[in-house]
Amino acid sequence: MEKVVVIGASGGIGHSVAKLLLDKGFFVLGTYYKNPQRLEDLTSNFKSKYLDLQNTKSIASFFKEIDGEVFAVVNCQGIVEIEGKTLEKDFEIWNKTIATNLTANYYLGKISKGKISPNGRFIMISSTDSFFGGAVTASYAASKAGVNSLTKSLSLEFADKKIRVNSIAPGWVETAMTEDNGEEFLKKIAQMNPLKRNGQPIDVAYLVEFLLSNKSEYINGQVITLDGGYTNQDPTLLIEESL
Repeated sequence: MEKVVVIGASGGIGHSVAKLLLDKGFFVLGTYYKNPQRLEDLTSNFKSKYLDLQNTKSIASFFKEIDGEVFAVVNCQGIVEIEGKTLEKDFEIWNKTIATNLTANYYLGKISKGKISPNGRFIMISSTDSFFGGAVTASYAASKAGVNSLTKSLSLEFADKKIRVNSIAPGWVETAMTEDNGEEFLKKIAQMNPLKRNGQPIDVAYLVEFLLSNKSEYINGQVITLDGGYTNQDPTLLIEESL
C-alpha cells in the first residue's frame, strides 16, 4: 500500500483529497494546523499529525518521524488575508502569507526529497490569482506566483529521482475560506464561469488522483489551471455583452 502525505488534510480541499485517496487504496498521513476534529471521519489507513508550516523545525521533525519512503507529498494548506488596514498590518500579513504559501513549499521540497521514492510525486496548490495582481491580496497573489516558478525549479532538482513535480491552480472553489465572501457573491462568480458553477474540493481531488496515476507519467514541472474556464475570458467583455 503506497503512502501519501497530505498537508492540510483538515482543510476543505485537503480533506477531500485525503478522503478520495483513501477510497483509492492509498495509506494517507494527513496533517493539521487547526481543527483536527475535521479528520474524525478519516479512520481506516489514515494517521494524522500536527504540522506548523511557518516553523521549519516542525516540518523537519514531521518528516524525520515518517517510517520508510512515501510515494507522494501533496500540500493543500494555504492562507489568504485581506490587506489595506495599516502598513504594519500589511507587512505582517505579507510575511505570514509568503512563509506559509511559498517558503514552506520550498522547505517541504528540500526536506521531503529524501523521503519520496523514485518516480514519486510532489504536488502543490497554486491559484488562478497567481496570474493576476491583487490590490488587497498582493501577498497571496505573489506567493502563488512564486509557487508556479518553484514548480519548475523543484522539477529540475528532483530530476535525479524522476520525481514529478506539478501544481494545480484552482479558480473559485467553495470551501470555508471562500464561503466567507457570502452566498450572493459566490452565485455571481458562478454566473461568470462558462460552466455556470464554482469549483468543488472534489474537483481538485480528482486532478490530484490523476497526477498520482501512471496516466500522468510525462507531466512534469507544470501548473495546471482548474477553473472551469473562468480565466478564459476578459471580464470586461461580460459588461460589454450586457449592454
